[in-house]
Amino acid sequence: MRYLFISLFCFVGRMLIRLRYSVKIKGIDQLKKHKFNPNSGILFLPNHPAHIDPILIALYLWPKFKMRPIVIEYIFRQSGIGFLMRLVKALPVPNFDTSLNEVKLKKARELITEIIEGVHKKENFLLYPSGRLKHTGKELLGGSSATHSILSECTDSNIVLIRTTGLWGSSFSRVYTGRTPDFKSMVKRGMKSLLTSFIFFIPRRKVLMEIEVAKEDFPINGGRLEINRYLESWYNKYPTKEGIKEAEPLSLVSYSPFKEKLLKLPKTEARKSLSLKDFSSELEKEIFSEMAKIAKTSEDQINPTMDLAQDIGLDSLDIAELIAFLGVNYDVGEIYPEDIQTVQDVLEFAQGTKKIERKELQEELVYKLPEEKKRKKPFPPQGKTIQESFLLVCNAMKDSIAVADDLVGTRSYKRLKISALVLAEEIKKYPSKHIAILLPSSVGAYLVILATLLANKIPVMLNWTLGPRYLNHMMKVTRSDTVISSWKFLEKISNVEFGHLSKQLVYLEDIKKRVSKFNKFSALLKTFSTTKGLLKKLNLDKVSENDPACVLFTSGTEAAPKGVPLTHKNILSNQVAAMKCVDFHAEDIFYGILPPFHSFGFSIAGLFPILSGVRIAFFPDPTDSYSLARGIERWKATVICSPPSFLKGLLQVAKEEQLKTIRMFVTGAEKTAKVLYDKIKSMGDDKHLVEGYGITECAPVISINIEGIREKGVGKPLDNVEICFIDPEKETLIENNIEGEICVKGPNVFHGYLAEKKDPFIEIDHEKWYKTGDLGYLDKEGNLIISGRLKRFTKVAGEMVSLGAIEEVITDEIITRTNIEPDGTLVAAVALEIEGSRPRLVLFTITELSKNEANQILREAGFSNLVKISDVKKMEGIPLLGTGKIDYRFLQTMIE
Repeated sequence: MRYLFISLFCFVGRMLIRLRYSVKIKGIDQLKKHKFNPNSGILFLPNHPAHIDPILIALYLWPKFKMRPIVIEYIFRQSGIGFLMRLVKALPVPNFDTSLNEVKLKKARELITEIIEGVHKKENFLLYPSGRLKHTGKELLGGSSATHSILSECTDSNIVLIRTTGLWGSSFSRVYTGRTPDFKSMVKRGMKSLLTSFIFFIPRRKVLMEIEVAKEDFPINGGRLEINRYLESWYNKYPTKEGIKEAEPLSLVSYSPFKEKLLKLPKTEARKSLSLKDFSSELEKEIFSEMAKIAKTSEDQINPTMDLAQDIGLDSLDIAELIAFLGVNYDVGEIYPEDIQTVQDVLEFAQGTKKIERKELQEELVYKLPEEKKRKKPFPPQGKTIQESFLLVCNAMKDSIAVADDLVGTRSYKRLKISALVLAEEIKKYPSKHIAILLPSSVGAYLVILATLLANKIPVMLNWTLGPRYLNHMMKVTRSDTVISSWKFLEKISNVEFGHLSKQLVYLEDIKKRVSKFNKFSALLKTFSTTKGLLKKLNLDKVSENDPACVLFTSGTEAAPKGVPLTHKNILSNQVAAMKCVDFHAEDIFYGILPPFHSFGFSIAGLFPILSGVRIAFFPDPTDSYSLARGIERWKATVICSPPSFLKGLLQVAKEEQLKTIRMFVTGAEKTAKVLYDKIKSMGDDKHLVEGYGITECAPVISINIEGIREKGVGKPLDNVEICFIDPEKETLIENNIEGEICVKGPNVFHGYLAEKKDPFIEIDHEKWYKTGDLGYLDKEGNLIISGRLKRFTKVAGEMVSLGAIEEVITDEIITRTNIEPDGTLVAAVALEIEGSRPRLVLFTITELSKNEANQILREAGFSNLVKISDVKKMEGIPLLGTGKIDYRFLQTMIE
């Protein structure tokens, strides 16, 4: 039945494809008559000029050979074709053009293994040796390794070569943008052209498909480059009227029968060729050394004019590794593999002379918030638990818009409630009480958080920027065994290692597929219950305000991040108190850009607007300043919450009209520079900066400066928060106007860390106060002035970076390498904090250690890409105080 259905589908597909394509197949008769090795499967190896050629091959060859296509994952997962993918038993391959991460590498290895096992089982596969659409008229495989990896284990496999000519210039090719075109958008464009051409009159594109069984000279036992050069030689023989060409000529076919209607070709500009004189010798050495290591060649064999794939032999994984190296050691921003074709490209990115111009949003990202004239005024959260507060606000706001993002568009409170109830039933099936969540700022993230709570489980917010060692620690201390994430998120995230998490990942997209219509209908029926009745049905009526509502983690100021269980009372009391300080309007629209693993993002820039009836639009990447500016303009956002570092980037690139709707900039997580205050003040009286001071352990807000006057520090404490100051050494109470360690007490303060013996509290007058580790005092008006930090850490993009942890890891590695126990201190790390800029981390050492080596040690130890050594300085000895401690003040003077 399956075979008949697919054969019928292929027949219908061929009829439809002929409306636009005139396909001629050469060699198919010989292929059908050929006697293949019966003990092995067939590997069909085509060139790849456009997205449409796999469809053409499958439509014409599947009924006879039943090959399993290897499909790039984003197409495999596109809605509407998943059923067909499963039907033909297609296998998804990760897209390394968008990012490189541990999850993708694991999938790629598993795919290769499955193909090898399949060939031995006499299964046939449709595999593209290049692994991507071609960039030019020539098919260039470079150092692509998948085909070689498979053939080295399947030396008796049958091989069929396919060359398709006529698609270079199709909208499905890279010709027009230089990047992989969006398949769904191109199909929509084609359908529209068919209709406007009255279906049967659209001009047809001539396509030639040449098929040949591999000859005896095919180097099946050869090396990677030998096989690739053979395939390139065979592919790049394109028949034209003028004879055989090495590069396929551009073929442009009109999209209209009435006039010549062609897509616009990009302008090509001549590029200046640079020599090594244009780059520093130190930079050249660093880059060439890394390239030589990846390519397994010598540095003197590399020069700026060389092509990474053709001349050096790097495959897509090698180039992804090179991009990861650039990201770790240089401020290069986001790079795609197609952005670095030559050694010169790499040098220019590392030097900072080449930057990627951000492209405008695609046409499909046009979601906007509808106007709501009768929207209710925001109100503080009403329930004693987050679940109760959510159900109450949904009942009050009903069809009013609750959330929005560029992926799902807008969602009303009613629809959000139904979705959360549906998802909660699926999350209930996971055995552990704690459910780990690995998602960026998005509708999906907060849907999962709310659904987890409605399933009577505790969300554990994972900070993926901290590296595998800390992620494993987070899972261990919370005893979580399930991590809910999203394929779309992991598809784009680069240079991240997930440790053991990669085995525990559950994709939101896959959970959605499992939801039955009965569950959806059941969730709909539940929405008609009263809040009290629904809480009882969900077994949530016994949940106390003092029960944990989530687990967040500190940023690893010590050896490992600490688990912070926050109760419903911690979070809700903090939100209610904060709302008394700031006035919100029915017309307000939050722009939520902070990751939900961040306490500022989780509570204030995430749950707070949802539970208070304020609309919020999410964006997943706070570092993408250009897209943030466009998003603010499109969503007409009025309030944005951001650490100063991200806000600074936004204000540098945003046009005046893009920010015209913003009335309030809310900052926190790090000190706000004077230049930021001045910048926002210069934007007009309708713009206001609100600076807050908060800590994860305090859920998070402690004080708010609502006046926007920098001299007033971080403002006055919330009305339900008390603060006092103690002598840092004696731990005795001191006057509020004297600098001391800030201690906090209130309903927002947590009760203690998970699996930690160290007590973060101090008892004063028989009451427990939380010691923040920050230094400060109160001015005459009662404003809190932050004057410094007690512990040795710095903040990068709002995240804590432990200098002590850096020293410990690098010291251990040096001892391991040298196998010598040191007499004294080997290294010391110091941060140079520049107002309004990212801190520079400087490492002092008494041994030979390069900057790249230091950063590599940190990567391997599980530190995130936020932790990046800017400079290494060698000394005869690390200076010490009389007490024997490192003289950090002296080291600080050496870099200031």
